[in-house]
Amino acid sequence: MKNIKNILKVTKSGDYAFIDIKNNNGIVVTVRRKFRVHSAGIRELQKLGVYCFEIQGILYWYQLVDREKGYMVKHKEPEDFRSEERTTGLLRKKSSDGVERKYKTYKTKVEKGSVELELKVEEEPKEHEPERKDTEQENKAIQHKQYNTIKTCIENNIPVYLVGEAGTGKNYTLESIAWDLELDFYFTNSVQQEYKLTGFIDAGGKYHETEFYKAFTKGGLFFLDEMDASIPEVLVLLNAAIANGYFEFPNGRKEAHEDFRVVAAGNTVGSGADELYTGRLVLDQATLDRFVIIEFDYDRNVELHLANNNTELVDFVEDIRRQARNGGMRCTFSYRCIMQVTKLEQAGMDIKTILKIAVFKGMSKDSINTFYGGIGNKYCDAMMDIQRAA
Repeated sequence: MKNIKNILKVTKSGDYAFIDIKNNNGIVVTVRRKFRVHSAGIRELQKLGVYCFEIQGILYWYQLVDREKGYMVKHKEPEDFRSEERTTGLLRKKSSDGVERKYKTYKTKVEKGSVELELKVEEEPKEHEPERKDTEQENKAIQHKQYNTIKTCIENNIPVYLVGEAGTGKNYTLESIAWDLELDFYFTNSVQQEYKLTGFIDAGGKYHETEFYKAFTKGGLFFLDEMDASIPEVLVLLNAAIANGYFEFPNGRKEAHEDFRVVAAGNTVGSGADELYTGRLVLDQATLDRFVIIEFDYDRNVELHLANNNTELVDFVEDIRRQARNGGMRCTFSYRCIMQVTKLEQAGMDIKTILKIAVFKGMSKDSINTFYGGIGNKYCDAMMDIQRAA
């Protein structure tokens, strides 16, 4: 999160930058940041079309190259805003796409007027800029249906417990909400030792921080995944921190930062192990009472986006997922399954091979034969061919 490399596009509208960011799952989220004007040098650069904005302590520098569309291009590498060694200097942008570009050259002084640097601003980028889509509408369609409910709870400092199957996108959704709310994001999986939450002091007297400690003291969204697989002693500590607003860490008592937020997630509603999730523990009511409980299942809009609107594939995956649930089968058909099928199909691999390695991976022939192709499309036909061959 501290150095976002997958920025797709930055556009300027008024005093704000709108940044399209793509995650590893291929989902795009647009975040808005106000341009910084904290120094005279930065304000001078803005007159020449160079702007900077901050995302989670990192400064990003972009220059405006198309005033009509607001299109911006990266002008220098990101800088850690909290680093003492950071500079407000300017670097020339070099084209790496092979497109011949025309520039105007300007000179300006930055910081305290002691450094003079050249700025090259592109004159004619319009023909290379694709038409801008309504990103807010586009992203709204691919956000999880519980996105706004979760975001509202976090904004109002209400702890959230998400319940859903593995691979439903809890982690990414919370990262997106953290970006949206300008909160740092801290993640910890199921905690089996108390020190993984509290931190510890080593033999040399040095305190080792945890993700929970950073979120608690510096502010941010702390996400405890698989809470129903964490030991009860840890949950008692978490309850105390939420209830009291302070916590006794090994290096002393700390007050909760005003921007400290908590979200937990699990595969069960605290009821203990079941056929699919055998390692889950029963959560006591004192723990559950601290949280609002939100059901977080697979979302069809997200699946269609990952499948490039391939409704046949999404229908097929949803159907076999339903059959597996009803039959009590221990298997998962997640977003990753859809992504893998889509990529392999685009690469030209035959569908039967794709289903074997990306959908029914590791399943026995008897297990595969329990599915039936009730919806009747090409993926069902390929599945039945696999069953006949078995």
